[in-house]
Amino acid sequence: MIDLGLDGARAIVVGAGFIPVRAGNGRGSALQLARAGATVACIDKDAERAEQIVREVTDEGGKAFAIIADVLDSAAARRAVDEAAERLGGLDVCVDIVGGARWSKAADIADKDWDSQILLNLTQVFYVFKAAIPYLISNEMGGSLIALTSVDGIGSSRFHAGYGAAKAGVISLVKTFADEYGEHGVRVNSIAPGNVGGNNWDLPEVPFGEDVVNALAPPRGRDIADAVLFLASRLAAKITGQTLVVDGGAVIQSPWRMTEDQIERNAAFSNATS
Repeated sequence: MIDLGLDGARAIVVGAGFIPVRAGNGRGSALQLARAGATVACIDKDAERAEQIVREVTDEGGKAFAIIADVLDSAAARRAVDEAAERLGGLDVCVDIVGGARWSKAADIADKDWDSQILLNLTQVFYVFKAAIPYLISNEMGGSLIALTSVDGIGSSRFHAGYGAAKAGVISLVKTFADEYGEHGVRVNSIAPGNVGGNNWDLPEVPFGEDVVNALAPPRGRDIADAVLFLASRLAAKITGQTLVVDGGAVIQSPWRMTEDQIERNAAFSNATS
């Protein structure tokens, strides 16, 4: 058996609750970490959602407890992390899943909506990381910080500019935290999901189709959770400051998407004129 190094680990998942029709990235992350032997502090602003994931973990024989907090408030984020670390007896892994997009053309975004997107998708990550860092530094073996960004922070985020800008900021923030705190053994990474479908945790994989160079299935919540598990584990001991893309190959698709007939016609024309 492979030892992930997480048996007895002390973990936080911020945004652990499951929202119906959403992907369940936080739920999956809490479950996977608990299955690997970690005790998980499940932080969520919704008490019912937080308690539900705790029940799921404990029903499987894992260890978890709920903390209710809205991490969009800096003081609340710090209190939640402090409480989690106190109850856990320290901290080894901190995962921030919180985020969400609002949709409109860039020039149509109201100032308040822009501000709320930056707060929800970037600033609160800073709040959580800032609160968690002292506990990770105090560990002899350091620890792991993980944030959820998005492929929209890597390329264009058409019709949700605030979300994309914030997620690009998370990628930069992760690199900076990794650079500044690596000397203390703290690893800091992010995961960039593609279009993760909702309510599909246990559904069979369905290929994207012709749009993607490699016709892999689109990611599901459990795929994101597996990426979290990997980055939190000792298997990723030498990985820091990185963004792991989990999108089924979507971002590598060519902008020149052609059918086989179009390719054959282009090849025939090229050969005839060469």
